[in-house]
Amino acid sequence: MISKTTFRVSHRALLGHWLLVPLGAALHFAPHAPFTLAGANAPETLTNILSWAGMGLAAWGLLNVAYQRLAHEYVIGPDRVIERHGIIARRVTPLFIHHIRSTEVNQTILGRLLGYGTVEMSAAGTGTSEARFERVANPLKVMASINSHFQSLAAGTGQE
Repeated sequence: MISKTTFRVSHRALLGHWLLVPLGAALHFAPHAPFTLAGANAPETLTNILSWAGMGLAAWGLLNVAYQRLAHEYVIGPDRVIERHGIIARRVTPLFIHHIRSTEVNQTILGRLLGYGTVEMSAAGTGTSEARFERVANPLKVMASINSHFQSLAAGTGQE
């Protein structure tokens, strides 16, 4: 019996958002630093604005990471794959494994370096992808998991 496997967006795929947190924190706690490096005195109103902007930048980065991680869930079950998006408004795309005709992995150069990518599954009779697992860690492992569920289902051992 094969159980369900759940995947989420990889932390490494959200590196750009994670970098906003220390950048914003540095700007918040040291708003005078850019002016000191330039050898100038900073007006107090400008440093207050930079401090608040830094706090906002750090908060934006954290909120964006939290949303991406919580709002995207990908499940590979014994008989279907399920793609879920959203927190309040929700979009759920189930696809039966026996309908999958091809799986494809797409990785950018940065995705290859950091170990994340997109797994696309297309169903019989369609030329487009029916389900996409975007920015998952180890996309080749995810594709192998889908293929093993497909083989298990074809062999008749995939019942829950």
